[in-house]
Amino acid sequence: MGQQQLMFVLLGVIIVGIAIAAGLTIFSGGATEATRNVIIVDLGYFAQKAREYYWKPTSLGGGNKSFAGVTMRHVSQVDENEHARYYIEETTNDYVTFMGIGKIIAGSDSIRVRMRADEKKNTLEIIN
Repeated sequence: MGQQQLMFVLLGVIIVGIAIAAGLTIFSGGATEATRNVIIVDLGYFAQKAREYYWKPTSLGGGNKSFAGVTMRHVSQVDENEHARYYIEETTNDYVTFMGIGKIIAGSDSIRVRMRADEKKNTLEIIN
């Protein structure tokens, strides 16, 4: 009878261990997806602010139909928050490319999202 009880205890410990591992995996995946979504929203905000810069005349501190001079200070007071760090990867007269690097590690790398904004639309690229 004692040996059978030990087997049940061992089986119970194994099942609880598997349940904990599965729960951590599910929670981690949810946190990664939530962080990615927040980064996308932030990049969309930056793209809209860059578009405002694009259309604003030079005399008012804008680009006069060019993205070439836009900086992070034109689109936001900060370039980092609790979710990610942001920077401008490339600017031309026709578009600006923003990069967001998440502070959560997904797999073996940080979450990375790139958004290119031109005068009419945003193009999103999820790197990781």
